[in-house]
Amino acid sequence: MYDSRIFKYLHNIEQSKAINYSKFLALLPEQLREEVKEKATINFLSKGSVVVTISCEHLLEKLRSLTVKPENRIDATLLGDSHKVNTSTSYLLAYHQSSVDIHPDTIISSYDETHLRFQPKKRLVIIENSELFFARETLFAQMNKAFSLSLSFDNTDLVLGAGNQISNKHNYTFINQYDSILCFFDYDFGGLKIYKAMRNMVGSKAKFLEPSSDNLNEFFIKKPKTQEQYTKALETANSLGLSKLYSLFKSKKSFMEQEALLAL
Repeated sequence: MYDSRIFKYLHNIEQSKAINYSKFLALLPEQLREEVKEKATINFLSKGSVVVTISCEHLLEKLRSLTVKPENRIDATLLGDSHKVNTSTSYLLAYHQSSVDIHPDTIISSYDETHLRFQPKKRLVIIENSELFFARETLFAQMNKAFSLSLSFDNTDLVLGAGNQISNKHNYTFINQYDSILCFFDYDFGGLKIYKAMRNMVGSKAKFLEPSSDNLNEFFIKKPKTQEQYTKALETANSLGLSKLYSLFKSKKSFMEQEALLAL
């Protein structure tokens, strides 16, 4: 189970420097944690500050193995956590002009290669919510109404972002081929984080669809779970130049889920 934080603790242990012993133990897998508690010698200097001595070379090797970053998901799996390494392939679901039924197409991307079975339009709409995605015709009609757009599958492709999946670096080649990328995410801190990742990926091509009039105001009813979440949403909206959304957050002190668009 690779964890880069263990390296600093282990380095200090081998240099006979004091560490926060409880935090170090908390980073270790349970079996290894118990072995350290059994075999290590500890010298308490003050509260939270301990000099740890490990004489068993075999135990030290086990700890050192946790500081080596795996090169691929197979290696990561053998070390106990495949999620420490990004996948070599990403996939997205899409509707387009040639979509004939409810089954979306799959876009497969790996490094600088993208595999798809349709000719992309100039504009792409990305949404998070699967309910909206599968109601694609209604979605475009409601987006046209809410944002004064002219979306249709004659001029626009639709992709399900699936949270942070859309910002996977392997999707860059596919997404960057579009001239215009419209992001319609939840109006909350989570949605803004995804949009920020998209801006980092493709720059000003990505545009966040913030309310253009007062027609969505009544749907800002979801209360933030914490004050910190609300504050971060305000700060992020402001830093991204989303003045209309920032003002709505300030006045409503609430968020809006994108599914509310269906009730417009």
